[in-house]
Amino acid sequence: MAATDKAKDGTTGTVLQMQDYSIHDGDGVRTTIFLAGCGLRCQWCANPESWTQHRKLAYHAHKCRGCHSCRTVCPEGLDPAAGDFDATRCTFCGDCVAACPEKALQLACEQMDADAIMEQIRRDEIFFRHSGGGVTFSGGEPFVQHQFLRHLMAGCERLGVSVWVETCGFFKWEACQDLMAGIDYIFFDIKHMDSEIHRRFTGQGNETILDNAKRIHAAGVSMTVRVPLIAEVNLEENNLEATARFMRDHLPDCSIELLPYHELGKAKYSAFRMKDSFHAFTTPTGAQTASAYSIFDRYGIKRYQ
Repeated sequence: MAATDKAKDGTTGTVLQMQDYSIHDGDGVRTTIFLAGCGLRCQWCANPESWTQHRKLAYHAHKCRGCHSCRTVCPEGLDPAAGDFDATRCTFCGDCVAACPEKALQLACEQMDADAIMEQIRRDEIFFRHSGGGVTFSGGEPFVQHQFLRHLMAGCERLGVSVWVETCGFFKWEACQDLMAGIDYIFFDIKHMDSEIHRRFTGQGNETILDNAKRIHAAGVSMTVRVPLIAEVNLEENNLEATARFMRDHLPDCSIELLPYHELGKAKYSAFRMKDSFHAFTTPTGAQTASAYSIFDRYGIKRYQ
């Protein structure tokens, strides 16, 4: 089958990364598969290379020692370290990545076959069995590639492997609703309860997201709401109260996890030549995070453990 046909039927997809032995994306030891593509443009995003599915070349300047091995092997005669690097001419063949002795270059958004991914999952299966783990699909927004996700989830079902999903909630329900029956647990992001403020910081309103949260709950999928806690965005008491009321009224029995803002993804904006998209925010203090949790405690919302 041709590559274009495989892409159309969902047997191939665009993968950012496969992370083995992950212990922060659900119960037990898990293999986390990051799928590319997202309809949001969150100003604090730690994975900005995930926004689109086209291939990208990252240049990590702090690793480069100026040997020019990359320029020597490039079939287009490009220098990935140059400030005027023309990404429109790059064919993303990977020759420069292979030639770099310092690993200063990195390709993102790799086209992968579902069978190849399932082979990796089979190799990791022993860790799942002994830890109560499984596979977590993350992103980006994994539901953007719903056909590819459908193939991978079917493979996990055949192996009896638990499936968890991390989602921003911004996806077309009609295209994805059948997938809910195969998902054991969902981490669901709610950034802000005010749609206009949500749009200001993410590029989209929150109506679809809140509707999808209610639909997922109605479908019977266990869920934890995650709030990326950011001082300048959503730390105010009124917003947290509104989030807690929404959960109490529409997502009973769902838990809450507050994730204080960090800048671990800052270097990516430079590496992928996206400096103009980076925005610096303030990380909440421990006291502010504790105070935020206390609001959910008052509404009877349990904390994710």
